[in-house]
Amino acid sequence: MRRILLVLLVAVLPLSAQWRRFGGYYTRPTASIGVGVSTPVNPLATRLDAGWNLSGGAGIQNGSVGVNVDFLAAGFGINNATLVRQGAQHGTQRYWALTLDPIVHINERGPTDFYLTGGAGIYGQLTKLRAPAGPTSQFDLTRTENLYRFGVNGGAGFAFNLGDPRIKLFLEARYHHVFTPGSGASLIPITVGVRF
Repeated sequence: MRRILLVLLVAVLPLSAQWRRFGGYYTRPTASIGVGVSTPVNPLATRLDAGWNLSGGAGIQNGSVGVNVDFLAAGFGINNATLVRQGAQHGTQRYWALTLDPIVHINERGPTDFYLTGGAGIYGQLTKLRAPAGPTSQFDLTRTENLYRFGVNGGAGFAFNLGDPRIKLFLEARYHHVFTPGSGASLIPITVGVRF
């Protein structure tokens, strides 16, 4: 009897996540905001520590497909070995992105939705290094470098219905690649937020 109940439970739970509301689809505006952690991907990971990210976006959706204009800001600390090579005591590297991203929902109207998204846009990189001006100086020298390049991203996430089918909590991970000189810069932000 327990095995039958266990098999029934294992079969019913995934089916309940696929429950769909009936009715026609209509075009509607969407928006999202989120926060999370980011990790650099090699070779960038050899120079940077793990960091943070903020994201937001707005777009339109019709049924299970849509398109968003997304913004990402991510910040990383420069690791100690890289700081020593640069002759600095403190350093940060920040990235921002403004991208156009199509999105495809697998079960947009259900209690749990899996979605795929990706796109391309303009990325910026800001590097700041700080070092003392001299052994007896009270001032620091700061070096700042700005870089603007084309980049791409792709990822997936889960959205969970919060009672109103238009308001969802989401968890997503995306791979971002910026076409910087050399092998480029890659990072993976993992974001938790609200989509409405």
